[in-house]
Amino acid sequence: MASLLEQALATLVNTFQEYSQFSGNSLCQAKFKELLEKELPTWAPTTLRECDYKQFISALDTDKDGQVDFVEYMRLLACLCICCHEYLKDSPLKPSCSQ
Repeated sequence: MASLLEQALATLVNTFQEYSQFSGNSLCQAKFKELLEKELPTWAPTTLRECDYKQFISALDTDKDGQVDFVEYMRLLACLCICCHEYLKDSPLKPSCSQ
């Protein structure tokens, strides 16, 4: 049986593949927006305008092809994980090392 971390990694990959299946190995602006809204609903602001999404994609799109590829998608997720870690690292509700 896969560990929680292995399951999480598979979910990250499978989610990207699900949304990129019709556009090759990258996410067009519409699919990227759909992924954010459906898969990260509490993290993605609901009030973003189209121009905001274009600006967001432009910041992620390091190769400037107008789409978000897997590496760019993973950079976004890594940044989100770092933000979560920074937010939670000083939380008094941390599990003990024995758990």
